[in-house]
Amino acid sequence: MRTPRARVALVATLLVLLASASAEATTRGIRIIAPPLVTQRGVLRFATGVGMIVCNVTMTKTLNIQSLIPVSSGLTKLGKITSRFTMPECPATILNLPRFLGGMPAPGPLPESYDLSFLSSDLLTGELKFGILDFQVSVPGLGGPCLYRGALLGTLTTDGRLLRYASPLPLFAGVGCPVMLPVEGMFVNEPPIIYQLLNQET
Repeated sequence: MRTPRARVALVATLLVLLASASAEATTRGIRIIAPPLVTQRGVLRFATGVGMIVCNVTMTKTLNIQSLIPVSSGLTKLGKITSRFTMPECPATILNLPRFLGGMPAPGPLPESYDLSFLSSDLLTGELKFGILDFQVSVPGLGGPCLYRGALLGTLTTDGRLLRYASPLPLFAGVGCPVMLPVEGMFVNEPPIIYQLLNQET
């Protein structure tokens, strides 16, 4: 059951994504040709109030493979993160994701948690911009764990191999924690994501 606080966090996330999408409505359709399942390996960096945390992270994503994914005025779902493995020495924890594909718990706690949503496209480079809904991470703070939840924003290169993340996550719970957690990352897709963008006609 959704709590009022969870609803507020989700609504805030949706507003951020919708504002970003409306700013650059450059694409009316997306076609993800392959693969239906992709593994991304790379590094996430969290700039906490007590220092920089660097983590080696592996995530598995299921992608929405169909002839065409129409870009709607709301959120356009491209897929979902379905598992992750974080190196044991990493002090940060990505919450509510199964460690292995098909494991437990199921991604959550909200149905929209860890959905991949289209934001916009770059007409000059052809790169695809997206957000991960309700991304949740716990990092150590001066007064104990700090929980951050929000939209993690990323960019996919045209060859489908590289993912770049760069966005701040808002504080959800914790005492003596910074109100925002800057997150950056660089990942490699295995195999590359093959996609096409159907741009707006001029």
